[in-house]
Amino acid sequence: MLSQQERRTFQRIRALCPVKYFYLPPSPHPPETHILDLTPIGARIEVPDALIPGSVIAFQIITSERQVVDARARVVHVQPRSDAFYQAGVQFLTLS
Repeated sequence: MLSQQERRTFQRIRALCPVKYFYLPPSPHPPETHILDLTPIGARIEVPDALIPGSVIAFQIITSERQVVDARARVVHVQPRSDAFYQAGVQFLTLS
């Protein structure tokens, strides 16, 4: 896990990229959602499920140029929102 100091080393960049995420092993029907902001080491995403901190999920991020970026990330924290969605902070393990 990253310390508070390490998490604030990188500036967050606002982003609104569509995302399909998968628990590992992958699900045949992944939910679609989006990234709220990015750093070089992680992201904050909006998800319909209460992800489990410490779990590993796989992503397909669709960029504004219509490129697909494959990523694996560890869930660091999850916060419920008032609209039945959650915000999850994830730390990237691998990026394509």
